[in-house]
Amino acid sequence: MARLPIFTETADGQLMPMRPSAPPDEDSLQDLIGRFPEVISGDGEPLLLVRREQTVPDTMDGASRWSLDHLFISRNAIPVLVEVKRATDSRIRREVIGQLMDYAANGVAYWQPGSLAEAFEKHCQSEGLDCDIAIAQFLGDEDPQDFWNQVDANLAAGRIRLIIATDAIPKELARIVEFLNEQMRCTVLAVELTYFESEDGRRTLAPKIIGETERTELSKRKNRPIPDPISVEDWLEKHIAGKGDPTLQGTHHLINLVRGMDGNVTVSEQQGSILANWNIGNGAVTWPFVLGKNGRLGISFGWIKSRPALRDEATRGEFLQRMHEAVGGLSTSNANGHPTFPIERLSDPIMAKAFDECARELVGLALAAKE
Repeated sequence: MARLPIFTETADGQLMPMRPSAPPDEDSLQDLIGRFPEVISGDGEPLLLVRREQTVPDTMDGASRWSLDHLFISRNAIPVLVEVKRATDSRIRREVIGQLMDYAANGVAYWQPGSLAEAFEKHCQSEGLDCDIAIAQFLGDEDPQDFWNQVDANLAAGRIRLIIATDAIPKELARIVEFLNEQMRCTVLAVELTYFESEDGRRTLAPKIIGETERTELSKRKNRPIPDPISVEDWLEKHIAGKGDPTLQGTHHLINLVRGMDGNVTVSEQQGSILANWNIGNGAVTWPFVLGKNGRLGISFGWIKSRPALRDEATRGEFLQRMHEAVGGLSTSNANGHPTFPIERLSDPIMAKAFDECARELVGLALAAKE
C-alpha cells in the first residue's frame, strides 16, 4: 500500500506537504535514536543511553563476540536492547530476530553484575559528561546505587525489553514480534519510524509500535515479582554480615549515629540499599546518606542540594573536602553527585569520630528551613 503524504501547518496558516521519505543510511538512523530515544519508547518514557555499540560476550570470561546497536535503561531499571535496520536491509524480515535473541540470551547470561553501570561510566567519559550529574538528572531523587542494583536484578531475571527499530516493518516481522511478545517473559517490540520530508529538507517522524497489546502488558505486569518486606536487621544479615567484621561494625556505627540524631534507617523499596533519612515536614523526608548492599556509603549531595542551606555549591564543596579528609578517598569530587566510600572505614575510631562531626553538621543544614 502506497504511503500518502502528511501535512503540517506553517506559521502563515498554509499546509506544507511532507512526502514519504527514508533515512539516508543506517548510521543516521542509529544516531537519531541515540540522541532522541523517546522516538522508540512509545509513551515518551525516558530512556538512559548506556552505550552505543555495546559489546555482548558469549563466554563467562567476558570476551566480546557481538556489538549491540544501542543499550538503554528504562526509568524502572529495565535493560532495553535495540537493534536498528533499514527497511532496505534484507535481514529485517527474519534474521534480525535471531540476531537480537543472540544478544539477549548471551547478555543475560554473561553481563556480570555492575557491568552495565561500568559501561555507562565509560560512555560518559567518552562523551565528556559527568557521570554523577547525568545519572542524577535521569533519576531525580532516586538512589543511583539502588537503581543499578535493580538493573542487575532485572537482567539476571530476564526482565528486559528487546526493540527492533526500522523505517518500515514487513508483515512477516510484525507477526513474529507479536507472537514472541505474547509468549516470552521479556518484552519484544518493533518500532516503525516512518520518515516524511518537506521540499525544504525538514523531516517528520511518525513512530508506530508493533507487539504492544493490552493483553500482553497485563500478563507481564501480573508476573512481575514484588519483593517481600524486609527489616533492616534482615537486610544487614543478607547483604552486610558476610563482608566481614569491619564492614558490619562500620554499618552499626552509622545506624547508631543516625538514630542518635532522631533519624530513621529504612530499607529502600527495591531493597538494594538502606536509607538514612529525616522528616522535614508535610510528609517529606531528606536522606543525606545511603548504604548500598555493596558495602559503600553514599553521601547524597545530588539529593540534598535542593535544601535551602545547601543550595550553594561552595558550601557542599566544603563538606565534600571535609568528608575526604575524614574518611579518605571518595569515589568522586563532584559536589552535585553521590560520592561513596567503603563503610568499613567507620570501624576506625579516628575516622568515625571525624565523620560523625562532619555528618552532624551536614544533617543540621539539610534539616534547616532557611539558609
